[in-house]
Amino acid sequence: MLTPLRFNGTSKELGRPRVAIRFWSLIIVLSIFVLVFLSQPKTSGLARQDQISYARQIAPLLQEKCIPCHNHTVRQGGLNLESFDTLMSGGKSGQIIVPGKSAESRLAKMIDGTLEPRMPLGDELTRDEISLIKAWIDRGALLDAKPDSAALDTSNVADKPSMLPVIKSNAAVRPSVTSLAFSPDGSLLAVGGYQIVELLDPRDSSNLGHLAGHTNQVRSVAFSPDGKIIASAGGNPAQFGEIKIWSVKDRRELRTIRGHRDNVFAVAFSPDGSKLASASYDRLIKIWDPHTGNELATLKDHTDAVFAIAFSPDGKRLASASADRTVKIWDVASGNRLFTLGDALDGLQTLAFHPNGKQLAAAGNDRVIRIWELSELEGRQIRSLIAHEDAIHQVIYSSDGRLLASTGADKRIKIWDAATLTETTNIEIQPDWVFALAFSPDGKRLVAGRYDGSIAFYDVATGKRLPVK
Repeated sequence: MLTPLRFNGTSKELGRPRVAIRFWSLIIVLSIFVLVFLSQPKTSGLARQDQISYARQIAPLLQEKCIPCHNHTVRQGGLNLESFDTLMSGGKSGQIIVPGKSAESRLAKMIDGTLEPRMPLGDELTRDEISLIKAWIDRGALLDAKPDSAALDTSNVADKPSMLPVIKSNAAVRPSVTSLAFSPDGSLLAVGGYQIVELLDPRDSSNLGHLAGHTNQVRSVAFSPDGKIIASAGGNPAQFGEIKIWSVKDRRELRTIRGHRDNVFAVAFSPDGSKLASASYDRLIKIWDPHTGNELATLKDHTDAVFAIAFSPDGKRLASASADRTVKIWDVASGNRLFTLGDALDGLQTLAFHPNGKQLAAAGNDRVIRIWELSELEGRQIRSLIAHEDAIHQVIYSSDGRLLASTGADKRIKIWDAATLTETTNIEIQPDWVFALAFSPDGKRLVAGRYDGSIAFYDVATGKRLPVK
């Protein structure tokens, strides 16, 4: 028979060392854990939790809210915020960041309203955005050591363009028509599309040749006054602008001009053909010698993309229309801005000088056509009309100045009496957006280029579509 196990004094003495060993083993393990924990940097947990990235958090915020007025071209207050180095360099008032001290940093004071005027003008930062910038400054205003920090520095984008992927279509498509121009004698029609300028016979739309080699969409085409050369313009968005000069006779490229840092949306020859002006999304206007490609001047005062330009008939002045809602008039000889027309309520996309040179028409996103009468040092709005139901893409005058044609995102083309802005001709609703219009030199025909790649000719007097032979 089994008897209950009894623990006598001897057995108790034998068990005590085992308990002691377990106890001291536990103490040693805990001590090692504490030592390892204490040996780690005291701020590592905080850094991992609270570290603020310039590249991922601060730079995108400055890009969205501040760079339109503080970049390498505009530099309001002498300040350029396009890169970490230029940010830390400050502006006319000195450094705007004191690392570790947001309370002493001019940038922090301007964005929270401690210093007037509060920035950014018209698009103030939220409380969280302000707190984020201040916290970044208080933590030393550091630049990330990671490679992605350099990706947000846009100061050298034009010098290091990247290649865009080529995506081939599975079906035949016609590229959008984004620009049109008649030769001075009316014998050719230049049609700007994707990477190419087609040269058509305006009588029957037959193809007389093409000018290939552009990187991307051709957004503007213009014939020189003597009809011997063509300028076509485009580029890659946010990388570079591209202008090509072509020989009309030989159908060959004479030169490529690159100087803009973004798409070129408009080119225009001076009346004597000695100058070529270009307007770009980079907010700049440049004047070139089309025969050499040399840059003659850079005009900078717009604070947003410049979509349209035009020389006055005497060639002494240049007009520009911008997404910043202004038209600016420039002196070509000096490059100085003469005055600004700021009546528009939204961004402007198009403008045209009247052939008499004394009036200017412009239109854009607010759907209004405005006519200004120009003097030497100012412009006075003399007529305005809500002309379309959506944004207006283009306005052009006929060669005799009697008519003004317009088109917009409402898929309508309208022809107006230029003196009264009374609609004179009814034209059919378009199957797609019309991005380009051109009057024939004799003023009898109007051609429209559409987003779907089609073009159509209309009789100006009747508004009826003309058949293609």
